[in-house]
Order: sequence, then structure tokens, then C-alpha cells
Amino acid sequence: MAKLIKDSFKAWIDNMPGSPRKLIVTGKLETPTAGWTAKLKYRIPQGINPKILLLDAEATKPSGPAAEVISQIDVRYEETPPQQDYTDVTVFCGDESHTVKVGTTH
Repeated sequence: MAKLIKDSFKAWIDNMPGSPRKLIVTGKLETPTAGWTAKLKYRIPQGINPKILLLDAEATKPSGPAAEVISQIDVRYEETPPQQDYTDVTVFCGDESHTVKVGTTH
């Protein structure tokens, strides 16, 4: 089972000139073996507060043999343009969740 590495998660709105406005969320998951794949996916249904984006971290075990070593894998979510002016993002993975504030780059 994959776990959130909570202090690795960041979320920001990219307002840099010359490119479309977008929301970016990045982080890492810890897995019990090598070879896992993962992604962040828009959660359906969203919660009651439209300012808080809910995402699910979906991790897939390797299909064949894998090294018995704890691994970290990067996950990323982008939304162009952001559907809301989000203040927070909550990421769920199994029974755990983590919320981060949304920053802004100019």
C-alpha cells in the first residue's frame, strides 16, 4: 500500500506571463517495493467547499517481480485554467489525507 509523504506536497497557481494560468500540485508517495506507478486524479464527488480541491492519489503495484526496497515516486496534477480560485488542496491516499495551502507564482 502506498503512503503520502506529507511534507513533500506543494500546490500553487502559476500566473507567469507568457503562458496560460494553471494550478500545479506536486508531491511524493512511499511504496513498499520498487516499480509502482502513481498519479493524482480529480476526486468525484468534490466536497462542499468549492475553494478546496480534492484529489485522489492512485498507486498501482508492479505487475511482475519487484525489488523489496522502500521507494518514493513523484505525483503531479495540473489544471489549466484552474476551475476555481482554490485556497487549499486535500490529497487522499487510502485511509490518510493531507491538506496544503495554494500559493501563487508571478
